Amino acid sequence: MKLLIIGAIILGSIVFSLLPILSAYFFQPTLKDSIKFNVYFLPLTFIGNIFLAWAFIQGSKTFGNTVMLGGIQTGVYAILVTILSIFVLQQKISIYSIIGICLIAIGTIFLNK
Repeated sequence: MKLLIIGAIILGSIVFSLLPILSAYFFQPTLKDSIKFNVYFLPLTFIGNIFLAWAFIQGSKTFGNTVMLGGIQTGVYAILVTILSIFVLQQKISIYSIIGICLIAIGTIFLNK
């Protein structure tokens, strides 16, 4: 059950890390395009919310530590947005981004203890 909960958090985080990348890649920063993007990707957002809600509900019962689950979600989200930005948007990563990701990982480990 624990692996299923962690997997659901990772899947939900994957969905939500795709959204800003897809938005920046396919749409212009206008109100009209923002509305179109949110309408087009509403089903994907809904699925991501289902995964995360189920994982947090079950995770709070199983682990008794929702802060740890939030840390895992934040870490996965930050790592995936960084990786997708590099490969999809052709952006350069700074040393500060790497340090931030490492600090998130360390914080998640500490939250788990």
